Amino acid sequence: MMSHYCGDGSSAVRRIINDVRAAALLCLLLMSPLVGCGASSGLSAPATQLTMRAINRDVGRSVFHLDCEPAGGDLPDPARACAALATTPALVTKPEPFICAGGTTSWWDVTISGQLNGKAIDRAFSTCWTPQMATLGHFGMSWDVLQEHLLPRRHEVLLPETTRVFPPGVLQPADLVTCDIRGHHLEFGVPAYAGPGGSVGYNGANIVGVTLTFARHRDGSVDASCHTDGS
Repeated sequence: MMSHYCGDGSSAVRRIINDVRAAALLCLLLMSPLVGCGASSGLSAPATQLTMRAINRDVGRSVFHLDCEPAGGDLPDPARACAALATTPALVTKPEPFICAGGTTSWWDVTISGQLNGKAIDRAFSTCWTPQMATLGHFGMSWDVLQEHLLPRRHEVLLPETTRVFPPGVLQPADLVTCDIRGHHLEFGVPAYAGPGGSVGYNGANIVGVTLTFARHRDGSVDASCHTDGS
């Protein structure tokens, strides 16, 4: 009698265990497509993803990022910037430069690239760096914020009375090239755009003139020359 009773109990327990396992397996099978979809697709990318680069060859270069929906990036207040952009898309589609009579550190070459509401965007302009420029003001990109985002500058030294060609990719815009010649320290920052570049130097009455010339080409290579005038 005891043996028969225990046998019935064990069978009942086994049936319960099997039922639980079957229910768990069914639940797993029902959920697996959802889990699979989530694992493969993940969170959707923000509809707006912008990268803003600012270059001043005498100061350096800064990079900023802004995402919207959801708001993110490294601006001081991404949510505020996204709200301003939602109200006024022209902040990036038609940015209005602010004209000022500042010095060599005031003017910056700015590019905005990425996507706005899912559409590709690529803009370039030059502006005085001030909150009076609408895009900078609404995005909270003050002078202090600009300084905080400055990237390290590569520094190349040119020997006196030499000419050097830096291959494409060696020097980025705003990287620094210097030359110490005849007691003078000459330097220039690589310009953002291709062209003759220019020169810096010392000359005048009763002194031996020295000049550092430079040019940036379309392929990104940079020519530099440091010489005594007339040599």
